[in-house]
Amino acid sequence: MRLVTFRVHTESRVGLVKDERVIDLNSAYALYLRDVEGEDDARRIADTFTPPDMKAFLRIGERGLAAAREVYKFIDVDEDARGIDGEKTVFNLDEVRLGAPIPNPDKVYCLAVNYYSHFAEVMGVSLEEAKRRVDSWRLTVPVIFQKPSTSIIGPGDPIMIPRVSSKVDYEVELAVVIGKRGKYIPKEKVGEYIAGYMVFNDVSFRDQGFPKSDFKYYKQINWVKGKGLDNSAPTGPQLVTKDEIPNPYNLKMFTRVNGEVRQEGNTGDMIIKIPEIIEYLSNGVTLNPGDIISTGTCAGVALVSGLYLKPGDVVEAEIEEVGVLSNPVIREP
Repeated sequence: MRLVTFRVHTESRVGLVKDERVIDLNSAYALYLRDVEGEDDARRIADTFTPPDMKAFLRIGERGLAAAREVYKFIDVDEDARGIDGEKTVFNLDEVRLGAPIPNPDKVYCLAVNYYSHFAEVMGVSLEEAKRRVDSWRLTVPVIFQKPSTSIIGPGDPIMIPRVSSKVDYEVELAVVIGKRGKYIPKEKVGEYIAGYMVFNDVSFRDQGFPKSDFKYYKQINWVKGKGLDNSAPTGPQLVTKDEIPNPYNLKMFTRVNGEVRQEGNTGDMIIKIPEIIEYLSNGVTLNPGDIISTGTCAGVALVSGLYLKPGDVVEAEIEEVGVLSNPVIREP
């Protein structure tokens, strides 16, 4: 399934994408309960299992996902479905505004230099040499940083060139969304804790992150300023449930700026894989439904090419089977 957070007028809702239309999950489930299950208390039950907030919905767990699957089968998007109170239940995409699928995550974790091709470009070595070094160093502990909740934006929201930076970069990444509360999660059971995947653009501010403009100065990387300014975590356009992507390690990934391909890679290039990442992160840290873990980027970043973003650009981050995330670039007012 493909889940979205969408807005109609001023109200934010959880939606289900079917045939390029958006179903209001809460409204449709109440309709299903009344018309199929014969429930007299359909609205209360729907509010319990399909709340209009994505993080709250994920906390429901399998019962909520089961409700969404029933809605997907029940609703004919070609009909003008109306909810039990007469409300509109199915929308064309141009009738709604899609937001960040998880607009209010508790935690946002990101991995640095977790693709062989990106490792090669920032170290200035061949891909073969990068793989040799990684293997010889036996890298098993990921380099992790966090972004604040104020960095989260959704599709169509602007990436800002802030007053404090002129070197704004892009990084297309596959993000994992946690679906079940857990701590000390063994890698063999990580799949039980994943809700799904979405596209993540790890917008970076290179002149804030690298005071000496030299990647080798690891100890002088300012992760907070280099990665965590406002609007630096575009996410979306949808949360694709894990059953739709049985193999997350063979997905093509691209970044395009004004239609020009800047990054092209494959998630199979990931160095430390998702089970090991989540096992490591959850050691001593409770992961909650809605937490976001972005797994790193491939080669092609502006840090190496010098092709930094500028006002008026449009950035598209795409991952096969997950979606295309498009954001305009503006200068901070």
